Amino acid sequence: MTKKTYFNPRWDGASIPKRHWHFHRQLLIRYRIVLGPGDFSEMLHDIRHGYAKLIERRTKKTAIYSVRIYRLDERIYVLSDGKDVFTAWPPSKRLNEKRRALRLDADD
Repeated sequence: MTKKTYFNPRWDGASIPKRHWHFHRQLLIRYRIVLGPGDFSEMLHDIRHGYAKLIERRTKKTAIYSVRIYRLDERIYVLSDGKDVFTAWPPSKRLNEKRRALRLDADD
């Protein structure tokens, strides 16, 4: 039995802008994730509107955010300036512990 290929019509005519190639390559390498139609826009929306959890400041302008990819029920770390994304940050035990600690603090 062969697996049937499904093409989402939202991809018709879509492309990834050159400035986002690095992010998508790192996302594939570090998380083995390829975003589907609308996932990237949803992720940017969450960062810009404060739904993504700020985990750690890296510089005055950049920070690591924890973002949920709802379609995949996956959580990733992203380096961003709050408006645009630069790279998919490698997952680490330290960041996971910080995220859990922030969640526990919010519950108190």
